[in-house]
Amino acid sequence: MIARSYILSNLKLLDNKYRKTTSPKELLFYSKLAILELCGWIEESMDDIVLRCAMRHLKIMSNKEFVRKQIVRKNYGFDYDDHFRRMLGQLIGIINVERLEKNVDQTKKVRLKAVLSMLKTARNAEAHTHIKGVTRHINAPSITLSQFPDVSDGLTEYDRVIRNTTL
Repeated sequence: MIARSYILSNLKLLDNKYRKTTSPKELLFYSKLAILELCGWIEESMDDIVLRCAMRHLKIMSNKEFVRKQIVRKNYGFDYDDHFRRMLGQLIGIINVERLEKNVDQTKKVRLKAVLSMLKTARNAEAHTHIKGVTRHINAPSITLSQFPDVSDGLTEYDRVIRNTTL
């Protein structure tokens, strides 16, 4: 099961601090941190889904280590196609990825992909810059928090289907 409570608590805390501050720079810091926190959680959750699938289905320890070291550790990102789908394809094969994608709730899949795309753009902008002044625009933590359910529901749906599918 995907752990949600810590990230949800962190996002709510950042939103609360954002609402209470009067400092324009702190508004940007809380906004930036909320995006980076959520995106870090997404990467960890995707990795966890792949690792748990490997641990359930692989019997040989060296294969489990291969997945950990060569598939998961070498993945840096949370884009659906470039990162999540690629890891799944390396682990279960493209035929099974196709089956998996056919069996997940399509609404959850579409929402997940859409939010991941938006977050990737926001995250890349924030991860590769620093806050120089206070004239920038970064989505408030409340917006990042509002994106969380679609991501969480989508990843939970993938995890559920993987657990209930014979590979």
